[in-house]
Order: sequence, then C-alpha cells, then structure tokens
Amino acid sequence: MGILDLLFSSPKAETACDVCVKSFAQMWVAYNRRKDSLPGDEVYQGRSEPVPTAVPAADRLVAIGDIHGDYHKAVRAFRLAGLTDEHGRWSGGSTVAVQVGDILDRGDHEIRILIMLERLALEAEAAGGKLYLLNGNHETMNAMGDHRYATPGANLEVLGFSTWRDFTALMKRRSGCPASEGQPDPLQERREAAAQASSSSATSQMSRLRPYNWLRSRALQPGGEIARRFFAARSTVLQVGDNVFVHGGVLPSHVEYGLERINRETQSWMLGGPSRAPTFLRGASAIVWARAFSASDERRCDCETLRSVLESIPGARRMVVGHTVQTRGINSACESRVIRVDVGMSHGCGDGPVEVLEVLKDGQVRRLREHGPPVPVGPPPPRHSQHTPQQAQGTLHGGKEGGAGSISAAVASTAA
Repeated sequence: MGILDLLFSSPKAETACDVCVKSFAQMWVAYNRRKDSLPGDEVYQGRSEPVPTAVPAADRLVAIGDIHGDYHKAVRAFRLAGLTDEHGRWSGGSTVAVQVGDILDRGDHEIRILIMLERLALEAEAAGGKLYLLNGNHETMNAMGDHRYATPGANLEVLGFSTWRDFTALMKRRSGCPASEGQPDPLQERREAAAQASSSSATSQMSRLRPYNWLRSRALQPGGEIARRFFAARSTVLQVGDNVFVHGGVLPSHVEYGLERINRETQSWMLGGPSRAPTFLRGASAIVWARAFSASDERRCDCETLRSVLESIPGARRMVVGHTVQTRGINSACESRVIRVDVGMSHGCGDGPVEVLEVLKDGQVRRLREHGPPVPVGPPPPRHSQHTPQQAQGTLHGGKEGGAGSISAAVASTAA
C-alpha cells in the first residue's frame, strides 16, 4: 500500500463542502486571500477544438527548432527571437512564432517547458500575435510508450506532476467534493498503471536499460493527462502563408492522404481515440520522422520530391523542418525550398549554440544568433504555378481515403 492509499483509502468524507473548489491550488490561493486566480481541473481536460492546418501570412514569422527538455536554452531562444522580455513575458507583439516539436526527451525540464509555452501562447494571442506548437517524433514516441530517451530528471519531474495531481484529486474526494464527470478515480488509475507497467515486456526492458518511471507512460499515453492536454492541442503540420512547418518532412503520400486529415486523426489519437498510432506517424517515412530534405550534404536531399510536394500544396513555396541536427547552424537547401532549424541546442543533444529563424514580410529570411549579427539564409525560393481551387480543396483538406497505405510502416530504429 502506498502513502496515497494510506491517507485516502476511506471512500466516505467526514465533511462535505458546499462549494467545491476547482483544485487544491485554488483552495490555497483562497486561503491566502490572493487576488490572482489559478486554473482548476478544466485545464487538464482534453483539448478537442480543431487544430489549424493553414493560417494567413505574418509580417514577422519566427521558427524555433527542437528544444529537448532544456528549459534554459528554450528561454534564451525566445529571448533571442525578441519574443520575450527580461521577465519571460511575451514581448513579440503581433509576431507569429512556430516551435517545430520535440520538447520531450534528452533533458530534465519537459513539463516546465510545456507549461511555459502554454503561457506564452496565451500571452501572444492577447497581444495580437500567435505561438503555434507542433508535435515531433519524440512526442509521438512517448505517446506510443517508447521512453528510451527520457532522462532520470525528466522522470522525477513526471513523478512530481503525477503525485501532485493525484494528491489534489484525492483531497477533493476526501472533502466530499464530487469527481468531475467522466473523470476516473485517480487512485484506481494509479494502481492500474502500475499493474500494466509491471506486466509489460517493453517497460521491463526500458527499466533495465535506465531508470524508468511507469507514471510517465500513464501521463503521456493517448488519453493521459499530458497527451490530451498539451499534445492533442497541437498541429502536426501547419502552413503559415507560403511556409509549411513540419517536424520531419511532408512527403507526397502525406499530401495525398490530406494534411488536415493528418492533424485531425493525430488529435483524435492523442485524446485516447484509436489504440494504435496512425500509420503516418510510424516508420522512417512518417511525417514526424522523414529526413528526405534534411541531409547536411545537399546532394543527398530529394529536391525533386520537395519541389513536387510544395507545388501540390496551394500557396506553398518553402518547407521549414526540424528533427535532424544541423551542425553548421540553420541553413537552406534545394534552392531555398527547405530550411532546417534544428541546431541541436539542447544540452542533451549536442549543446549547440542558440539560433532561431526569422522571416520578414519583405522577403528577408535571417538566422538570428546570440553572439553575432543576423545572417541571411539563402535566396527566395522559386515560384511555381498554382493549382485550381478543386485541386487545392482535395489536396490540403480531404486527401484520398486510401492514401495512408502508401506511407511506409517500417519502424525507425534511431531518434534525433
């Protein structure tokens, strides 16, 4: 029996509260008579509002690469981009920013970063700007139960998060407050997660390789608190004006399947829908895994496929990708049709220098650096002919029902 079982095993409360507070945190705020309020249980509910696939162009557009659990580098990246002030608050005005995924793994501060980005997204919207967050392959890996790259510090962070959530839920139950509609008993959920972890060969293997926290699976699995609250609210691919943002790369099979459909089905899975991850998220040619346009040696990039993909997406001229570390910094390839923004800035993934991408309305594309002036990133990409409205409708939104079958389901053996 764990400490939570010992403290809260009684199903009956000695007293009932007339007005149940949303969370223990709100109770503490009320007790201290502070004027600012904290969000309650509603902030942990699943995010089922439709995620965007295409949004208008911006006067100033910023892209931030893979963060991988490094909170301090993340803070520096946002400051370098002019998005935050010395207090960490949004100062980017109407700037539109996109973070291309891979918040998880290789670093100790995953949840801390998730909460910071959520706050900045709200502040950006209030100021007339936007912060869009994408899912990367490490988000989908963890949702699938693959935690090979989680650090001991990140596991401790998840332990603290899960224990606090369970404690506050059980405090409410002990006080006679009814559970939220449809919300499982946290103590029972905790027991079931522990039993599942102990009976799984995959988790047993991970625990042998490195310190493993089974509460991580509970929080990050589809329908889990972190997956449904944070990852379900994110796009997997997003077009901002003529720039297509994606973690790995958009291939012809993804366009055929439908980019809006990919976003919709990924969200459904993260909310706890289908038990098996969609095909387009699995394998070396998955939309979050593809490296066809990311090789440092441009001769190894499939520039012809990239050109074809961009021509098939209405209004698209450039793709911006992360996923593959660029040791020479943010750079372009294939006549500037692709810009690669993963510079391995995380301490656990190369500890590279902090850089961000800036795209201005006048066509300037610049690489912003902490210790040097901005550097132009290639010439503007070539223009191509536009498709008819009928083609645009079918390509970007609906896709073809059978398109998923052409995406390779081979399991990728390495991560970045």
